[in-house]
Amino acid sequence: MTPEAFMANMPRMQSFPSFFKYIWQRLGSMSLAIILLVVLAIASVIGTVLLQNQGQADYLQQFGPLWYWVFRSLGLFDMYHTWWFLTILGFLMLSLSACLWRNVPKMLKDMRSRKATVTDKALKHFQYSNRWQLDGVSDVAAIQAAFQKRLQGWEFRTAEEGDRHSIRADKGRWNKWGYILVHSAILVILVGGWMGAHFGFRGNMAVPEGSADNEISFLQGTQTGHKTMPFMVRCNSFFIDFYPTGAPKEFRSNLTIIDGGKEVLTSDIIVNEPLYYKGVRIYQASFGDGGSDIVLKLFHMDGSEAITTASTQVYKSWTDKDTGIVLKITDFKPYNVENLADPGQAKKFQDLGPAVEYEMRGPGLKPVKIKSFMNPFVDLNGVNHGSFMMISLTGDDADYKPVALGLDLTHPVEWKLFHAFMKHLSALSGKQSKQANLEAFRAAMNDVFGEGERPKGFQEMAMRTLQAVNMLPQLPWPILPVLSDFTQHYYTGLQLARDPGMNVVWIGSALLVFGLCIMFYMPHRKLWLIVQPKDGGMTVTLAGMVNRNHLVFNKDFHDLFTKLGDDFAGLSS
Repeated sequence: MTPEAFMANMPRMQSFPSFFKYIWQRLGSMSLAIILLVVLAIASVIGTVLLQNQGQADYLQQFGPLWYWVFRSLGLFDMYHTWWFLTILGFLMLSLSACLWRNVPKMLKDMRSRKATVTDKALKHFQYSNRWQLDGVSDVAAIQAAFQKRLQGWEFRTAEEGDRHSIRADKGRWNKWGYILVHSAILVILVGGWMGAHFGFRGNMAVPEGSADNEISFLQGTQTGHKTMPFMVRCNSFFIDFYPTGAPKEFRSNLTIIDGGKEVLTSDIIVNEPLYYKGVRIYQASFGDGGSDIVLKLFHMDGSEAITTASTQVYKSWTDKDTGIVLKITDFKPYNVENLADPGQAKKFQDLGPAVEYEMRGPGLKPVKIKSFMNPFVDLNGVNHGSFMMISLTGDDADYKPVALGLDLTHPVEWKLFHAFMKHLSALSGKQSKQANLEAFRAAMNDVFGEGERPKGFQEMAMRTLQAVNMLPQLPWPILPVLSDFTQHYYTGLQLARDPGMNVVWIGSALLVFGLCIMFYMPHRKLWLIVQPKDGGMTVTLAGMVNRNHLVFNKDFHDLFTKLGDDFAGLSS
């Protein structure tokens, strides 16, 4: 075969315009749109189930090293900003655009052009069709007038082909606008989401009472990003109210916006009622301790009966120069409500009072996390069981174990009684017995309160002291820090968000609802009445079709046929 013959037998290459047309048609195809929607739906489900933008340590602990790195490499921790999710979103927008570009002109043309004539061949395929034979009737105008009278509010168009007279009636012929609006609404919503993802932001800001800030932080994939706002937000005050269970009932912040060094706006915000300024919505998101002033009583465990104080703040560390003990204050809560009912019994909530959390470290000591309560534990029967604390040897809040100290350390006299009792017990020189211990305790009471003097409730005090003798010597710490006083300072947790696509999404949502209403509640109903002479009379054919709600249309069609039959019978007479 010659080269010329080989080239002549090769199939012709598709021209670039034809190739572009083919790609454009494929982009607007139903199959591609369905595939993209399914993939987008699956990705959205994953993004809903898997909490987004959490701390990387939380993800690592939850999923383990293997799955953590798999999910991280796929960008599932900040999925809605990944390149592949935005690419799917872009292709879906392009597919919808192609679909609208290709089909909207046809739909508009169909809605404008209403062919009044129908061939006999087409009539055979109509689902709804009936016929009358009217003898002695020749007035076509009267037949059409009776038809129009029964269809008030319909649009009519007539046509003649020789002796064949046709009249077409339409109701809801703008139904295809529903399809156009629904597809356009989805495109508008996607565009709004794309605008929010590219040009919007959502970040957090923690502002202590009396302070101001203008920087937000947010998680960007696996990194933490920061953004400086063009204005300052000052927290003037913070208020919180609790349910009897201890759960927050309402927390409210009084904020002032400072722009260009001037106070421009002051307002209260609560959850779901944000403050709006310059396109930024400021939400009440959380709260916490804003660096409360803490005073600790330090009970020295060296037998000296010494009690000193330490003043510090939450999120700061305090060091005891004598012992080398370091206390890192991690949190403070003025209310600690617990259910004190026995298992299976009705819940009985009780506020255990203020508590401070701190980590204790020191030479030769294993680090330990402690939650120290300010008030002694008084049960539901009013019995004072003395001061107590919660201790976690692992540093995890879930591992807190209650430890009863025995003494009511809010009364320094019990600390003196404890040491006096320990002094007399040590003087027994191993000759301890129940009677000897009792004598030692009496001697301690005399030392503290005077000969024969006994304070009110000394029996409970005696029980607490005996418990302290068994408990306190087991503690390995040189000092026992107990919360003594505090000045509460909150911080308000704010979430600042700007979404330029939000109004676009609202518009798209409104269009979607309007379009769906048109699609489902405005079906396009079409009727034809065809009149032609036959055997000295008239043959009248009624045919109809509808694009949805066939059950209702079937009933209306047969009702119309019956009523027109009565009307035509009057014409015959």
